[in-house]
Amino acid sequence: MLGRIGLPLGGVGLIIGFLLGIALYADRANRAGVLGLSDTLLQGLQERIALQVGAYLEPASHAVLLGQSLLGRGGATLHAEDAYAFAASVLRETPQVANVLFADGAGDFMLVRRAPPDRGAGATETKRILTSPARTVEWTTRAATGATIEHHFDPADTYDARTRAWFTGARAIDQEYWSGTYIFFSERAPGVTTAVHGPDANPDVVGIDIKLDALSRFLGGLAIGKTGRAYIVSKAGAMVAGPDPARILREQDGKLEPAKVAEMGDAGLSGAWDHFRVEGPGTRVIDVAGARLISIVTPVSSGENAAGQDWLLVITVPEAEFSGFVSTNTQRAGLLSLVVVALALGLAGLLVRQGLRADRADRAVDERGAAVRAQSAAFTRLAEAAGQAGADGTPAPALTETLAAATGARRVGVWRLLGHALRCDDSFEPATGGHVAGIELARGEIPALIEGLLQGQEMDAPDARKDRRTYPLTTLLSSGSTAMLVVPVLRDGVARGLLLLENARPDGAARDIVRAAARLVALGLPDEAVASSRLELARLELARLEPALTHEPDNGTGLDPSMLAAAPTGLVQLASVLVLRLPEQDAGLAHRVACAAQDIAVARGVPYMKLLGTTITAACGYANPA
Repeated sequence: MLGRIGLPLGGVGLIIGFLLGIALYADRANRAGVLGLSDTLLQGLQERIALQVGAYLEPASHAVLLGQSLLGRGGATLHAEDAYAFAASVLRETPQVANVLFADGAGDFMLVRRAPPDRGAGATETKRILTSPARTVEWTTRAATGATIEHHFDPADTYDARTRAWFTGARAIDQEYWSGTYIFFSERAPGVTTAVHGPDANPDVVGIDIKLDALSRFLGGLAIGKTGRAYIVSKAGAMVAGPDPARILREQDGKLEPAKVAEMGDAGLSGAWDHFRVEGPGTRVIDVAGARLISIVTPVSSGENAAGQDWLLVITVPEAEFSGFVSTNTQRAGLLSLVVVALALGLAGLLVRQGLRADRADRAVDERGAAVRAQSAAFTRLAEAAGQAGADGTPAPALTETLAAATGARRVGVWRLLGHALRCDDSFEPATGGHVAGIELARGEIPALIEGLLQGQEMDAPDARKDRRTYPLTTLLSSGSTAMLVVPVLRDGVARGLLLLENARPDGAARDIVRAAARLVALGLPDEAVASSRLELARLELARLEPALTHEPDNGTGLDPSMLAAAPTGLVQLASVLVLRLPEQDAGLAHRVACAAQDIAVARGVPYMKLLGTTITAACGYANPA
């Protein structure tokens, strides 16, 4: 057997191994080539971003250097109109500029910014602080033509430019000063300030505020693979710009400030930043949350003395977005290789087919034989157990034990239908090996189950809690079982009881054994027990109908008016009539029922009752009420 099957399969295994080797080599070679191309692409993207940053910052840098020429002439205090004209021109020509600032050592200050859009296109607002002869804070709003729209003073303003970093920083160096990234109060957007001082011993300072939100919009518009992202981060780990401008800000103590890298919630960014802090700038492939990412962390070079000298560009993109087609092609090649494998398997299958078919046939014959023997043994044990039933039809314990073993049920019970209840003759639970008997369930507790049983229904409930017929059993018996099978015990076509199996195997062989057991239980019931059961059912029916015969209300009729409330208005009921038909095939039962009915009529004073063949007719309340 081993040689007949092993040799062909071994040959197929060699073919598969050879194909896998080719696929792995091709995949690695293609990935290496793709990553090389991706490096080139990302380097080009890096240069493009650096140029964009430089193009964004340099106009403001040039403007502040031009503004330096005004400072020698007292631009913030003596020649305010010249300073305003310069500032308005800068705001008009450079969209990224938010404010133009002038200040001197005495505390005089002037700010020029764009007015709100409702003031008209090109309108500006000017804030001027003069400290001599007394401190005044004056606001002037001008239209694009220079005409004054509004003018007012703000005595509550306490702003002092001499305490600001852009003023002190510019006066401390002899070149252009760039501040760190911070949040502009009025625009609530990140920005930086560039400033220079004048030539005097106590020099004036001119500064320009530059908004960085446009850089974020630029980064958000870049297509880096499908989900790649680019950020600009300061060397201290503070966000400068990112594809989602709202996320690069955080509120701290009621103030907005740039978020830190770790606060962004971007696993790729955090991973790239951690590698940069350990290994320095560079391009590398990193593992983040089980995925391979290409990361680039490199300084942003935006010109000499520019803010970008302190900035880093961070780019992250999943490696699969560049090399994904390699995996796709490898998979397609693998699928094509499956054709070769299939052909090889087909040839190998021809060699072993006959042997395998013969082996399967032998095993099937053995299995069928074993199943037949097991089923025959089960039927034999059931027959023996049925022969051991008690004189009142109570089954022997071997019956439920045999059913449990043959069906794998969690619990097996034999229940007999009485007139007033279901009574357990025997219940066996294999797990404990215990037998229980004598439990009774009233008909009112299980009406749907009794109804189905009287109709001779076989009830299969895979989830007993969702079947209205078996649901009461799950609570009344506290079985904890999920599936229930109810097979009626029928004698002469009438239900005498049932077999209840919990969590039994759902195969056909088990069902056949249970049905055979139900027939054996029915045959084991003595005639006296069957007749007694019928008689008790008849008695209960008479007892249920007895109030309709015996109730004598005040109106002299044989019926309670509340029972006839639905009758048409004006109709008076004078009599109650009962017709009871008895089974023709059992004369003895009919006789006993007739005797019981006669006893009830005498005891209750029913004036009329006749037995006509197998029909009992009784009436009362027909006397004239007058």
